[in-house]
Amino acid sequence: MGDPNLESEFRSSHTGQRPLISIIIPTYKLENYIIKCLDSVTRQEFRNIEIIAVDGGSDDQTCELLEKQMTDEPRLSVELHGQRGPGQARSMGVQQATGDYIWFVDGDDEITEHCLTPIAERLQAESPDVLVINHDVLDEGGSRQAGQDDDLIKRESAGTFAIADRPWLFDLSLVCWNKIVRRDFYLSSGTAFAEKWPHEDVPVSCDLLLSAERISVLNHVCYLYRRQRVGSATGSGKPDRHFTVFGTWRPVLERARDRGRSGGSSTPGPDTYQWLFRRAIWHCSTILDTPGYVTGGYRRMFFSQLSGLYQDYVPAGYRRPTGFRGVKFWLFAHRSYLVYKLLEPLNRRRVALTHRPT
Repeated sequence: MGDPNLESEFRSSHTGQRPLISIIIPTYKLENYIIKCLDSVTRQEFRNIEIIAVDGGSDDQTCELLEKQMTDEPRLSVELHGQRGPGQARSMGVQQATGDYIWFVDGDDEITEHCLTPIAERLQAESPDVLVINHDVLDEGGSRQAGQDDDLIKRESAGTFAIADRPWLFDLSLVCWNKIVRRDFYLSSGTAFAEKWPHEDVPVSCDLLLSAERISVLNHVCYLYRRQRVGSATGSGKPDRHFTVFGTWRPVLERARDRGRSGGSSTPGPDTYQWLFRRAIWHCSTILDTPGYVTGGYRRMFFSQLSGLYQDYVPAGYRRPTGFRGVKFWLFAHRSYLVYKLLEPLNRRRVALTHRPT
């Protein structure tokens, strides 16, 4: 829970003071989840926050529930817009935010009890550009388990660093909700969510890590990610919906490669770029391997675009990973779709054992 005197100071300092954290919540048809999400935020001991909900055109009871909550919670504001994707909704929320830091929380997820106190303590102690947090996974049945990032995050302790010192951070889930970002740094970075979704937060996640001079990792489970929700953008929708991932990764790799060529203090360096490239290819291949994500005749098309991404951005002298991952990378490099198809049963068993929100 942290220092009780510090918590008391936080509670009493909210009135008349700029909030430390602006929590931005995009919503769309979340009538079964939004109250749980808001309750997880408003019941925290730490009070010096503002909550900005941005609805992207819900036609269920989501907007009514938000407006009802707003009458009892002065820290909550609600922005109602027409049809907007989650990235656009988050960007609108940033425009309204006044806090020192911003945290994007999806409206079908929750934050954990008491998490804002250790978050606030770390933010005030280290003033990072980006604070990376840990998460657990919620199933629709209500069970909770450690997220895929748990083992990686547990290796880190207090202190700040740049991505060149910890390139393994790219192996964490490339989502925006596991990062709390200094607002001024976010605005100056020039990063933006992709307009199309899913995978719209890949550019933001990568750009912020590449640009940040002060990254901190908090080994504390602060977020509850709801996996495989009915109606989610990743699990349902048009059969070609996951092709958006190539439109998000190509600009990220282009910018990172250009920065590496230009030199300077913010240059990611060849090792960092190789780590980022590997993450891009593995992210896309995980989408292809996940049952129900890419189906039918779209699979060969997706494989072809993945191979094109590999060939266009592979670093000079790149050494493929070892083991099964290296075999798959070889297949992408040589456009060997027929061999990949032979490995599909093995791929599916492997993916079924993982729980990463890509």
